[in-house]
Amino acid sequence: MAASPNSGEFSIIGGLIARVKRLAGRSDGLSELRSIGDRQVDELAHEFGLSRTELFTLCANKASGGLLKQRLAEFGLTEELLANKHPEVLQDLQRVCGTCATTSRCADDFAEHRDSGRDEYCPNTGTLYALKQEGLGSKEDLGRKEDLGRNNDSCCCGSCGA
Repeated sequence: MAASPNSGEFSIIGGLIARVKRLAGRSDGLSELRSIGDRQVDELAHEFGLSRTELFTLCANKASGGLLKQRLAEFGLTEELLANKHPEVLQDLQRVCGTCATTSRCADDFAEHRDSGRDEYCPNTGTLYALKQEGLGSKEDLGRKEDLGRNNDSCCCGSCGA
């Protein structure tokens, strides 16, 4: 399978996200981020396509990466599949999950192995269903989620022409 023309861009963005997550993972990560100076923080946020507030929220939300992987798995998807097929959609899913206000509820639901209506509170639900309708993911999972009535021949994001 040929790599997407954006896969190099994804690896750069993925590297930046990993760098910010490592920074946040240190005990004083947020204070260190605050100490680098307003201009540098603004530049870093701009590189990610985030507001300053979203960048700080993303750094503080250490659980979001694992939760997104679990949420993708519910739809038979992986980050690797999306990195190759729709890197821009993966980046948006990561941003939305990383700045989500319901992270603790989601983490509790996954920890307790319960599906307490994630579709109702997860802000990535619409995008995940669109990816599923596009035909991505495992065949065994296709019947698990309800059909949203989208055409299977259209792309989930509308911008790549797939």
